[in-house]
Amino acid sequence: MLSHRINPDLELRMLQPSDAAAHFALVDANRAFLREWLAWVDGTVKVADSEKFIAGALRDFRETRAFSSGIWWQGRLVGVIGHNHIDWSARISNPGWWLVPEAQGRGIMTQCCQAFFANAFTQLKVGRIVVGVATGNLRGQAIVKRLGFVPLRVLKNAEWLNGRTVDHFISSLLPSPAGVSAVPIR
Repeated sequence: MLSHRINPDLELRMLQPSDAAAHFALVDANRAFLREWLAWVDGTVKVADSEKFIAGALRDFRETRAFSSGIWWQGRLVGVIGHNHIDWSARISNPGWWLVPEAQGRGIMTQCCQAFFANAFTQLKVGRIVVGVATGNLRGQAIVKRLGFVPLRVLKNAEWLNGRTVDHFISSLLPSPAGVSAVPIR
């Protein structure tokens, strides 16, 4: 199982089938908040949906080394970060992440992204990380900026989200010898 302890209170750990009930409970308890920027939330209506997500993430890991990690803070699951897709021929990762409100504003996601991206660059050997953040998602834009992503363009009608189309700011992060330290997630 892949895991990485960032500090005594914060750990990234690859999601396992035994985490499905906790994952579903977390999504269900934070449904209204999460669905604002995450289209998959409405399709997660029972524990079996979380089981299916985790099974797919484990299959992706076996087949492509792309993985999803639960974000565990003070022993509780509070979010997820993962590779939505890795284009191995171009060595580009397209990650995604989310964190429940109670865990926000504490630097948790910044630390998790730094560890996750360092692993992508040093262990998976990707050459670029590309993210799309909805133009209205100010918190998402702030973290991308804080992490040093370079804005590339605006992609119009990038996503159908809860009955409306949203545009995305597309941004890119390259490995920097001074900016990324090796973080083996094992």
